[in-house]
Amino acid sequence: MLLALVGAPNSLRAQEDFANFARFEADNERLAVEENNGKRVVFMGNSITEGWIHTHPGFFADNGYIGRGIGGQTSYQMLLRFTEDVINLKPAAVVINAGTNDVAINNHPYSERRTFENIVAMATLAQAHGIKVILTSVLPAASFSWRPEVTDAADKIASLNERIQRYAEKNGFQYVDYYSALVSGEARELNPALRKDVAHPNAAGYDVMEPLVQKAIRRVL
Repeated sequence: MLLALVGAPNSLRAQEDFANFARFEADNERLAVEENNGKRVVFMGNSITEGWIHTHPGFFADNGYIGRGIGGQTSYQMLLRFTEDVINLKPAAVVINAGTNDVAINNHPYSERRTFENIVAMATLAQAHGIKVILTSVLPAASFSWRPEVTDAADKIASLNERIQRYAEKNGFQYVDYYSALVSGEARELNPALRKDVAHPNAAGYDVMEPLVQKAIRRVL
């Protein structure tokens, strides 16, 4: 069996690390031994979070924020790596942005209930470990260039966001409404002036998002 794994193709290796635990393993080990000032904030997400770090690295470095975004990931994968990439870092707060790739059926047929329950599970885990929870809306998208067969993305995103917001309000969590600040037109697309492509913000888009999430962070810390 071990010999077979040595020669396993890359696709098989990817399946063996479905959640991509390896992505931040070394950095997590480094942070585990660094002094924790009690004000750590982890941003858990997908390529929207990952792109944020690349586009505005100073936003994370200057504020001591920790980025844990992996492009293409769904809430299923985020939930699997939540302990290693969030809880074990002992942050004061976590910002959770999940759902875009669920709607885009990246690795699982879309179920609003299951996506919502994955988000609830992450929030519950954080709360159980004394970590303040900040939930965010899914960003607007009218379509996905990599998944053209999804023609009702706007409706699904709006419905999921309503559910996340109700849950946040019911449980006393901060809710960051990126959606309302970035949505445009009857198609409910990501504002063309604020986007890199149909699903990802550009630098101007992140400029809009940053004060919204920082307001929530200040409230919980």
